[in-house]
Amino acid sequence: MSGRNLKKYFTTNSRGLQGKREQIKAVDDIALEIYKNETLALVGESGCGKSTLGRLLIRLLELTDGEIIFQDRNIATLRGKELQDFRKKVQIIFQDPYASLNPRMRVRDILGEPLATHRIAQGKEKEARIAELMDLVGLRREYARRYPHQFSGGQRQRIGIARALALNPELLICDEPVSALDVSIRSQILNLLKDLQTRFQLTYLFISHDLSVVRYISDRVCVMFLGKIVEVGRCREIFEDPRHPYTKLLMSAVPLPNPHLRNRERILLEGDIPSPINPPPGCRFHTRCPYAKEICGEAEPVMTDAGGRKYACHFPLG
Repeated sequence: MSGRNLKKYFTTNSRGLQGKREQIKAVDDIALEIYKNETLALVGESGCGKSTLGRLLIRLLELTDGEIIFQDRNIATLRGKELQDFRKKVQIIFQDPYASLNPRMRVRDILGEPLATHRIAQGKEKEARIAELMDLVGLRREYARRYPHQFSGGQRQRIGIARALALNPELLICDEPVSALDVSIRSQILNLLKDLQTRFQLTYLFISHDLSVVRYISDRVCVMFLGKIVEVGRCREIFEDPRHPYTKLLMSAVPLPNPHLRNRERILLEGDIPSPINPPPGCRFHTRCPYAKEICGEAEPVMTDAGGRKYACHFPLG
């Protein structure tokens, strides 16, 4: 899947100096590539547009502008049966497993609903598929008659994963799937996702702000700041040799268990916090960047491609 010139603007109720309603530029002219069978992590601070971008790729939100190419088709223009066929191939796992499951439906009905909606299985065949899905995510088959509130948080997320797998998708959008879970449960869910990826040759877009999780599960990392992508690269490169100052800031903020490394270099942020309603000219990070120069506030940096390593900075690190 690839995105070209992706934009999503939300209109607010407040009005600017010219009397026009202001817009939040949640996703602003983004290009993105997700390769088959990889895990691409999308990282950044809360409010940078990660979840909005994920929802755009699955058509839960409509684009303001741009194209989303999946299997040589622009899915932004799909309607009716064509859109329904696309939804079989791309599914999403939500952050909060309790909020994303209907509390009035039993697990068997939650897992059976996509099968019935897309007319994939009925009767005994549907029941067999539900049992298979329960086995895949490590839940006992007899639990299919229970309601979501009768499960723990980790078990509810397993139900959400099973529902996403029901239609045999090719791409899964994982929107912070472990952030609402206890630390002791996170590793179980992450290992489950990795096992399922290997077994079914799945492709993941893994949205997260937890960099320790990202380092464990991802092949490549895409860093977002205020609606823009600032750096993309292989996981090890991003963590060990960041090129964009914002990426270095994120890496330096990760707590380390080694007390001898407490005095390692950290970037101290100063300056004004930019607004998504009225982003600063030039590089959006320049108002807080310790390396910024005059040109950073005048011209927006172009995304540079250095052998698959991409970064948008006038004065890249390293």
